[in-house]
Amino acid sequence: MAPEKQRENESPAVEVLDLVKRHGEGTAAVTALAGVSLAFPAGEFAAIMGPSGSGKSTLLHLLGGLDRPTEGKVVVGGQDLSGLSDRKLTLLRRQRMGFVFQFFNLIPTLSAEENVLLPALISGERPKEHEARLAELLDLVGLSGRRTHRPDELSGGEQQRVAIARALLRNPDIILADEPTGNLDSRTGGEILALLEESAQRFEQTIIMVTHDARAAASADRVVFLSDGLVVDEARSLGSEEILERIKTLESA
Repeated sequence: MAPEKQRENESPAVEVLDLVKRHGEGTAAVTALAGVSLAFPAGEFAAIMGPSGSGKSTLLHLLGGLDRPTEGKVVVGGQDLSGLSDRKLTLLRRQRMGFVFQFFNLIPTLSAEENVLLPALISGERPKEHEARLAELLDLVGLSGRRTHRPDELSGGEQQRVAIARALLRNPDIILADEPTGNLDSRTGGEILALLEESAQRFEQTIIMVTHDARAAASADRVVFLSDGLVVDEARSLGSEEILERIKTLESA
């Protein structure tokens, strides 16, 4: 799906340079990332893996501008996020990024279609402006017949499908997914991964997914392994058994 290498003179969709994140100060400081440099080409589906505490979620939050690094840079589409005000950073996230989380984060009093439209409603836009896009997304995620159902009337897999449709509403360049299959059974998780792959192919998006699930990571074009806040390995087209072996090696190191 993704290009094997970055095209000449083409900027990565997302890039981090010498990224450091520390929490706390002095002797109580904890280093979550200790100097990470990575580039994610446009259209790539990448998985980030590593033992607990390796810095996976911290990296994802920094990539999405949800937190700011202690040192280093995050560059999205050639734009350095460190130079943006909070307001401009919020606008960039709305326009260029979509987020999918493990716990869905749906509004319980809203219907499926209202939850999908939430980014537009927050921005004060009229739902009618997004009617065609809404219909396309509900069809993509297989929920055309469930659009008026509230979250408590949907299964876990259906709720995650709503969350994915919401992330895709503005056709963002980048989808950041934090354990998107973590609360789902293996069959439903497989369907969600297939949906993410289809969306990446159809809309030419870059997907960066944090996961602890080797089967989920095996669906990615590239797997990046973190340990103690550093990139220690990365490879393309790995099977789930090989991924498990690499994780076991990191955990026992």
